[in-house]
Amino acid sequence: MIVYAYSSADGRLIQQTLAQPDLLHPGDFLIPGYHSPKSLPNSGWLLEGEYFAYHDENGKTPRRWQDGDWTILKEKIPTTGWLKSDCTQSRQFDDAGELTEDYTPEKPASRWDIWTDSGWQTDEQAQFESVVQAINDLRRQQYVQIVDPLMNEARMQRLLGDDAGADKNEQQAQEWYLKIKQDTPWPPAPVAE
Repeated sequence: MIVYAYSSADGRLIQQTLAQPDLLHPGDFLIPGYHSPKSLPNSGWLLEGEYFAYHDENGKTPRRWQDGDWTILKEKIPTTGWLKSDCTQSRQFDDAGELTEDYTPEKPASRWDIWTDSGWQTDEQAQFESVVQAINDLRRQQYVQIVDPLMNEARMQRLLGDDAGADKNEQQAQEWYLKIKQDTPWPPAPVAE
């Protein structure tokens, strides 16, 4: 007699095996716990992403085969969902079917995306403002590290009467100022539609 072993944890079909004859009762077979002699539904065929599981009427895995029956379940597909109100926030879901209305499985293209009826759209103005802020911060940092010390030195030199040294430091400060601006240009503004 063929019996089907199933997992005690989730009822998932493990394997098909042969039951041992019951020597005390000729014609009967020994069926251990978490094994069932019931045939698999649908002649044993599954669609992609499905599996057989042995459950009772409450969806629990019974130890005794008499307390349950075979069901066909769909595999859970772990999914990442992105929060529609803030594309920088994501969350893991155990299954794609568990996504709530405020999440989408569509990955945003950038951190400036906003959710619309047609999916994620990049907020070009917000992206532009963010890039401008980053460039502004970088320029200020470089001005503080390079230009400001040269200008401070030039002021001190001028106070001490070293006009030639002050002119030289002011010239270097101006060259660095222009180089920093040239190396970190402003991005083009987004075109209004």
